[in-house]
Amino acid sequence: MADDGMLLNFELGGESLKPQVKFTGGRWRDRKRAEKSARLASSRPAPDKDQPDDEQRSPKRRRLDGEGSSGHSNYRSGPRPGPSKRHENDGTSSDFATQQKRHPAAQAGGSRQVISRLFSYNPAQTTTAAADEEEWTAPQATNAPSDVANFGSLTISSRLVEVLAKMKLERPTAIQQKVIPHLLSSSSDAFVQAETGSGKTFSYLLPMIHRVLLLSAAAGSQPIHRDSGVFAIIVSPTRELAKQVHTVLEQLIRPFPWLVSTAITGGESKKAEKARIRKGVNFLVATPGRLADHLDNTKALNLGTVRWLILDEGDRLMDLGFEEDLKKVICTLRDIAIVTKTEKGTPLDGLPERRVTVLCSATMKMNVQKLGEMSLADATFLAAEKADGKQANEQDVHKAPAQLHQSYTVVPSKLRLVTLVSYLKWIFSRRGRTMKAIIFMSCADSVDFHYEIMRQPDDSDPPASASKEVELVAKTVSKAAYVTSAASPEVVLHRMHGSLSQPVRTATLRSFSACKSPSLLITTDVSSRGLDIPSVDLVIEFDPAFSFADHIHRVGRTARAGRSGDAVLFLLPGSEEGYIELLKTSASPSAQSYEAILKKGLMSKLEFPVETQAAPTDGQSYHDKAETMQLHFEQRLLNDTKRLELARNGFKSHIRAYATHVKDERVHFDMTQLHLGHVAKSFGLREAPGGIGAGIERKAKRGPSKDSSKDRNGEQRPPRDVIKQKSMMLMKGVADEFNIG
Repeated sequence: MADDGMLLNFELGGESLKPQVKFTGGRWRDRKRAEKSARLASSRPAPDKDQPDDEQRSPKRRRLDGEGSSGHSNYRSGPRPGPSKRHENDGTSSDFATQQKRHPAAQAGGSRQVISRLFSYNPAQTTTAAADEEEWTAPQATNAPSDVANFGSLTISSRLVEVLAKMKLERPTAIQQKVIPHLLSSSSDAFVQAETGSGKTFSYLLPMIHRVLLLSAAAGSQPIHRDSGVFAIIVSPTRELAKQVHTVLEQLIRPFPWLVSTAITGGESKKAEKARIRKGVNFLVATPGRLADHLDNTKALNLGTVRWLILDEGDRLMDLGFEEDLKKVICTLRDIAIVTKTEKGTPLDGLPERRVTVLCSATMKMNVQKLGEMSLADATFLAAEKADGKQANEQDVHKAPAQLHQSYTVVPSKLRLVTLVSYLKWIFSRRGRTMKAIIFMSCADSVDFHYEIMRQPDDSDPPASASKEVELVAKTVSKAAYVTSAASPEVVLHRMHGSLSQPVRTATLRSFSACKSPSLLITTDVSSRGLDIPSVDLVIEFDPAFSFADHIHRVGRTARAGRSGDAVLFLLPGSEEGYIELLKTSASPSAQSYEAILKKGLMSKLEFPVETQAAPTDGQSYHDKAETMQLHFEQRLLNDTKRLELARNGFKSHIRAYATHVKDERVHFDMTQLHLGHVAKSFGLREAPGGIGAGIERKAKRGPSKDSSKDRNGEQRPPRDVIKQKSMMLMKGVADEFNIG
């Protein structure tokens, strides 16, 4: 073979080859800093082999006891803080916001232990928290019953007054003193505006029942019965609120067996609802979609006798996209002539001579005004009066009750999970102070994860002989772990969101309301409107509400009808701290330090329901206990595939939900300030899972899709179905499945 004269000379140095690390993800400045630090580290001379082993170790990366040279760590600290990076050459992760050092849990065993630091490289808090929280004294309640009037003075039926007394209701609230006399004597429409928990439900139920009872007394030989017709229709935005209104209505008409009420809601048997309507009802409580469906398909539903149409929570009705259904109901009622006698000839002279529409709402938003223009005619505006006798304006109405103590705590992302558990452990350690608490979260997947991670890990199925009620709540009610104490050895945990079936939601809510032990409900905004659950002492907003109006309704689940209550809001350092100024428009919130919460909550002994390598030891500081708890959650998820998948789904849904805040408040919830690696730790994950925006990327690569709303000839097609229309309404109103889930 001929020599071409080319000579290749490869010379390798005496040092071993070092793998090149490629940094991806995060901000480009952090990647450049990391690459520069890696180059500087690789250019340094190799350490002398004669030096002791401890001196050869880099101060940036400390080995722990029992760690072999061949093993790889799940975390490697970078030179500077920043977003999470991934080493593509060996599959290990690098977290710039994490440091590792010796830990008592690692020294106890001989196996390698990974320690992630919670209290380093956290964003700085810009607002200052009070050093010592003063004891809060509740002012005079703004939604309490009157001290000078009673229900008897409102000229309602004495038998109704007796029923109210059995329900431990003797004095009306301010809004009830305004609405009840108006509906008793007038036949004009009304717009009712009052703060949450002020008793709007009784204000429209009592006068309607009273006038029907007078009609029964005047009927003589032809009394009013269930087949006399429907006298009132009450429209509620959610199934839970409709069920609650129906429950209150049933209590009020229980002494009058000739009057019948029913509730028709989605998720229930339509056939059974038709059978009840066919037998006859006098008061109908419904959700908009199911009511519109019965108007089309139930011929037995005779609306000629209807005298009252109540639109409860009008702002929520419009936010959820029920405008078309409501328009259909209103137009249908207008087209039906009013009858003056029942089918059996009983005169209806005691009822209003026209249909009365009552719109109840806490706000006067544009969509509520649109609903008012669509449904009301020459309406009377009715609002509660303040203590000085002046009528409350919209700004006063849209506030939380004065006796509600609101507070907030600014917690870094990495510490959110352990701070929540510590706070719950602390509040339930005070005997008799807190019996029922509600935690609001942004999405259903987050609810499912926190319920599973905080409950006792008992996956046994209910016995075959269990009642139907036990079967329904088998997956939504459980004993809680981590938060029990000597004062509360048993805490009952509940979960509820819109993805559960309606029978399960109803049974879960009934269980939470009737529970005599300390209990906790983890839920979404599906529980934020109108629900009156007795003895709720505390509301925790773990994720801020999507709008400030939703915040008012969330915290309104406590401090109802003059009772005191507490509400605490979790915020992140940075842009979310600007939300505090918005809180001050409704109340004077007090600040709580998350360090103080950890110190109080972790004062007692920690007990973990599942054994992991991370175990608490005696003599630990609350910092060490918090890190031990976080490490326990991480190790537990790594050993539990089911809960690990729940954590990943919860993280992804939480990030997507974070982008759905209303436009005016989105400045406080800046997606660019979210550290995904830190947020992942709040779900017990060691790194942020990918695939959050994969669907959007795939659609972008495919290019613009054809407009499916037009046919081949380019003509506009009609909407496919009502569900598609509603989903588009929700998207336009910045209220998606995270709001109603």
